[in-house]
Amino acid sequence: MFKPTHDADAASILFNLPGYRVLSAVRGPDGREVLVETVADEGACPECGVVSSRVQARPVQTVKDVQCGGEPVLARVRKRRYVCTEEMCRRRTFTEVTDQLPARARLTTRLAARVIAQLRAEPRAVSAVATEHDLSWPTVMNLLTGTVDLAGPDPRRLVRRLGVDEHRFRRVRYVREEDGSVRRVEPWSVMLTDLDTGAILDVVDGPRGKAVKAWLLARPRWWRRRIEYVAIDMSAEFRAAIRTVLPWARISVDHWHVVRLANEMVTTVRRRRAWEAWGRRGRAIDKPWRYRLLLLAAGDRLTTRQRERLGEVLEADVELAVAWGIKEHVRQLLTATDTDSFHRHWSALTKAVRATRLPEPVRLYKTLCAWRRELLTFCRTRITNARTEAANLNAKSFKRAGRGYRNHDNYRCRIMAYTSTPAA
Repeated sequence: MFKPTHDADAASILFNLPGYRVLSAVRGPDGREVLVETVADEGACPECGVVSSRVQARPVQTVKDVQCGGEPVLARVRKRRYVCTEEMCRRRTFTEVTDQLPARARLTTRLAARVIAQLRAEPRAVSAVATEHDLSWPTVMNLLTGTVDLAGPDPRRLVRRLGVDEHRFRRVRYVREEDGSVRRVEPWSVMLTDLDTGAILDVVDGPRGKAVKAWLLARPRWWRRRIEYVAIDMSAEFRAAIRTVLPWARISVDHWHVVRLANEMVTTVRRRRAWEAWGRRGRAIDKPWRYRLLLLAAGDRLTTRQRERLGEVLEADVELAVAWGIKEHVRQLLTATDTDSFHRHWSALTKAVRATRLPEPVRLYKTLCAWRRELLTFCRTRITNARTEAANLNAKSFKRAGRGYRNHDNYRCRIMAYTSTPAA
């Protein structure tokens, strides 16, 4: 869009502050100072709405503006204080207000927009953005909290697949009670996402199960009825809360946690066998320790040379070979895509566990039996909690960049501002 420049000077065009013209500009030791005033020569009274052009005074207000050439710009705004000409109006005088400079503003709207855009664009520390624009940390944080809507997810955003995961908001603390006992406090922060879009719905502070239950109960009933699937990790608290509030929803357990449990079972057997054989921990001279990563890798993805090395380790230790075989049965179970194949792989896993007396595979099998329904839901739907895990990774990036947070409201606001579909 072309703008006429016949009635504007070059300085006003370069400064490009809508609704203002430049009166003077100087360059001092602390940066550039620009004196501006509005183009309009009349204003409407905010009390009665009567337009007045009678000026009582011209006070000068100093505000901060966007940088120019990497140097700060200090805008000195000469405002007009008009006299209300309406005799019945209780407000005798008023100061002009524009879109770029609202009432009692200490920085221009375009500077505030740039600060918010930088905070939304990447996981930067709030203090770094504040230092770049020569602002204070409370000023930048107040801009962010005033922009992002923290009242909760938009009820118009209907969620069909819900993802739930948690991470620690801050360090574990120990609180001494009145009776002298010490209580461990783990500050969990629960992340809830829409698995279809990856948008972060909310970040809840509090105990894991109670926080999820309270958050779901706070949503309208018609909104909860839309949820069909919920993806979680192997947390009994999350499962109990979801079954209480959403009894019709199907719960899918993330397969990554199942594979991790199977790998931990193999690692536990390998360490126990090292103590039984040599009375010490594994060393580089021991083949089970040297090729420990091959024990955890997928058996069908190994090269010929890796299979030979793994075969040497398994032939030397029968118990380790049994544990590795059960781990592979678990992996085969997770490859099922329908009910028939799931039951077939489950039967093979059951036979393998019952054929051994090792305590580690038996414990793993008991855990899988407790999560059998959720495992079947995953195999049939292939719904994972990957997008919630990605949101958790972003939250940890914010904590790392900001050197931690003490106020959960600020922490939540920082995360919600970075969502792919922010509600602001």
